Amino acid sequence: MIKEVIVVEGRDDTVAIKRAVEADTIETGGSAINERTLRKIALAQDRRGVIIFTDPDHAGERIRKIVAQRVPGCKHAFLREADATKREISVSRMRRQRRYGKR
Repeated sequence: MIKEVIVVEGRDDTVAIKRAVEADTIETGGSAINERTLRKIALAQDRRGVIIFTDPDHAGERIRKIVAQRVPGCKHAFLREADATKREISVSRMRRQRRYGKR
């Protein structure tokens, strides 16, 4: 089990993470991240640590910046655009063997 809580954009991302590893996630609900979710992420950071793992698109980078600014000390995991599928760049559609590349 991964100690840290993984922050993802949505339900499909949670499913993809849980297919690969045993981990808890917090879903931001896409780019509409709200104060309640940010408080939940801050609490997770205090208790267990947080890994931000969002899509490498504009919305994902926006969420990453908001969370990192509001919740200092988070770790970051990345899906490289080159490893993403051609049709859609997302955590939920990535190939399993490339899931945990770091930038």
